[in-house]
Amino acid sequence: MGLSTPRARRIVALAAALTTLLAPVLTAAAPAQAAPAPLAAPWSAWSEVPGAGATPDSPASASYNGIQYVFVQGTDNAIYANLHNGVTWSGWRVVPGGGSTLSAPAATVFGGSLYLTVRGTDNRVYVNRLTGATWSGWSEVAGAGATLSAPASVVYANRLHLYVRGTDNLVYTNRLSGTTWSGWAVVPGARTTTSAPTAAVANSTLHLFIRGADNRLYVNRQLASTWLGWSALPGTGATPSNPAATVFNNRLELYVRGTDNRIYVNRLTGVLSWSGWAEVPGGGSTLSGPGANVYNGVVFLFVRGSDNRIYLNRTGIDFPIF
Repeated sequence: MGLSTPRARRIVALAAALTTLLAPVLTAAAPAQAAPAPLAAPWSAWSEVPGAGATPDSPASASYNGIQYVFVQGTDNAIYANLHNGVTWSGWRVVPGGGSTLSAPAATVFGGSLYLTVRGTDNRVYVNRLTGATWSGWSEVAGAGATLSAPASVVYANRLHLYVRGTDNLVYTNRLSGTTWSGWAVVPGARTTTSAPTAAVANSTLHLFIRGADNRLYVNRQLASTWLGWSALPGTGATPSNPAATVFNNRLELYVRGTDNRIYVNRLTGVLSWSGWAEVPGGGSTLSGPGANVYNGVVFLFVRGSDNRIYLNRTGIDFPIF
């Protein structure tokens, strides 16, 4: 889609408006650039997200109104966004509202708005809501919860579900129904983590993933209102960071930073069957957990590189089980 279309012009206008709010990118913004060439292989190989941004933590991404939004914690702890309309990137700009965070952000779409959630500098949980082209500004999520890591968000059963690592390392949830938050409550099972959780919905089931104290991956599944309990993922995979999950072609895919800093994927092939861990092609490495999103029928996998720049790898082809 070229820049002559109404949607593309709106995105260019939005990016231009953001530049007037605060200084550009985390380091120095480059002009909008074309996305990498279309996929010619199962994975596109790693390339830097245009804009020369940098981050000390994991990227996050969500698709809203036909646009892919990538969010990061800047090296100054401000929250930045880079918008991709399928052809060009807007470049990194500060998210309106002046918020700061000590960890990676989380983003999801609920009720016609994009909800951006962060851990504040006081360890409370804050949200900024984008409706159309207007940000609501930062406000604390009701319930006075606190976290030492990034939050996670997902939509399930017509509610926005937030998950955080509590200050006691237990996993807590808070649910938004309409305009009312349920308040923070421990996820059943008493499993602890020292990293951020992640969540995805597949086969009408909510899957909540954490890194355990032994660095293995654990999952708790919620079916309707019932939690099924924590269990270790099959295999010997381990990670020193938070995992990332997305659903592609009706399959849940889990991505992690390995103990060798390479990026690995495990795919849910049935109700309880996993493909096993395999390295994502391209030879990339990361110092934080990855971020994943499906946009225009393509999986976009984002990582913080060893140089703190933000990189992506894409697949739109049904890659084989490794």
